[in-house]
Amino acid sequence: MINLKKLLPSYLIAASMISTAAMADWAVDSEQSKVFFISTKNLNTSEVHSFNRVEGKLSSDGKFTASIDLSTVETGIDIRNQRMREMLFKVDAFPQAKISATLAENIMALAKGETLHTELPATLTLMGIEKSLNLNVVVTKTTEGQFVVTSAKPVLLSAADLGLQAGVEALQKIAGLSSIGLSVPVTFNLVLN
Repeated sequence: MINLKKLLPSYLIAASMISTAAMADWAVDSEQSKVFFISTKNLNTSEVHSFNRVEGKLSSDGKFTASIDLSTVETGIDIRNQRMREMLFKVDAFPQAKISATLAENIMALAKGETLHTELPATLTLMGIEKSLNLNVVVTKTTEGQFVVTSAKPVLLSAADLGLQAGVEALQKIAGLSSIGLSVPVTFNLVLN
């Protein structure tokens, strides 16, 4: 005969584990996620660049944190990648840019297959400087339960506001350019599993 009193604790532990799994965090899929930025030189020549490693997580209570590995900057030119790492981002001292945000309840409550266009307050930390941002994003919860967060509009960042102006000027000088723009549009597509 089965002793229900002895099985009850085991059942409660199993139920607790299932409940915890249902409330698990989502992790940024580095293979599918990208951050892009545009640089403009000599007034009218613009180029698209990217960072190839983004990591982060979203907890079930809507807390989102991500880090961008600045050493993975990709411009399509090896020497420019190296100069950006060393002269602009100073990756030895500041290896990552970090972003944090809290997703509202209506975002976290999206049903599979639903999409929401919303404003998302966030904080960017770069070069030891914190900058408040208001991100215009499209959030989709896929039929597989992933979150996909995409910029609906570019985020305009000022190199001067983020401690990057001296690095931009150094890059301009070493490359012999007449100018490099200090206003940088950034877009992103993040997939969270």
